[in-house]
Amino acid sequence: MQFALVKGSVVATQKVKELEGLTLKVLIPCNEKREPLSDAIVAIDSLGTRAGDFVMWVGKREASLAIPGAKLANLYPVDAAVTGIIDAVG
Repeated sequence: MQFALVKGSVVATQKVKELEGLTLKVLIPCNEKREPLSDAIVAIDSLGTRAGDFVMWVGKREASLAIPGAKLANLYPVDAAVTGIIDAVG
């Protein structure tokens, strides 16, 4: 699990069929204090996050498994996925 701030959305005019209906968000990876750690990335978002939300996300193989209804054996072209909205870190 990693932390990020949602910067905004990305519009894709064409997507892989299995990803239709899911939104793409621009994330700024950060630490628990919301301090940026690296350049922006694009992630699949099935939660409906908004700009400014503090979220947790996963990358690599786990990202394709975070898609609702995803089978264990899938080939979705996903490198990052939002997995939760964080209310507080304590």
